[in-house]
Amino acid sequence: MNRFFTCFLLLMTTTCALFAQQAYDVTPGEPAQLNGIDYGFEIKNESQVDSSGGPFMRYEVAIYATNKSNCSKLFFPKPTLFSSTDPNQLAEFDCLNATGKRMTNKSGKVLARPFTVPYQQKIKTADGKDAYSTTNIQAGYVLRNGETVSNSFIVIVPDNEKPRMKVRINEIPDL
Repeated sequence: MNRFFTCFLLLMTTTCALFAQQAYDVTPGEPAQLNGIDYGFEIKNESQVDSSGGPFMRYEVAIYATNKSNCSKLFFPKPTLFSSTDPNQLAEFDCLNATGKRMTNKSGKVLARPFTVPYQQKIKTADGKDAYSTTNIQAGYVLRNGETVSNSFIVIVPDNEKPRMKVRINEIPDL
């Protein structure tokens, strides 16, 4: 029984390591780079707010992913059993020192745009003749060369602190 438990634990550890996301610390103006894609954030607005717990700093944070790889990144949604992530999620940014007060966020996601392909099918018209109909079908998601996708969210951090951000990057496989 002990041998079975040891083997099971080793298998689960290996499986978790295979599906782990890579995480990087990022600062404003210094994005993390992986496979030709820059993942970063900028502070768009800041103000001081007073709350029952004392003064806090409120920041509007813009997060982004920019493809600088000289080729488009195309990926397909992976069916997963236990994952709750969006199939088009490129990265998730976490603010490590965010308080979450006043209905603000502690994290935000950057999502890729849908990629569609035309599909042509033959149909019969009312008078029995053949006609062709073209429909766009979503085939996956794409981040084109030079394209930037972005999102923004608001965080509240303790007074006299800047947001400390970490980005968890979903691996985009090369085709």
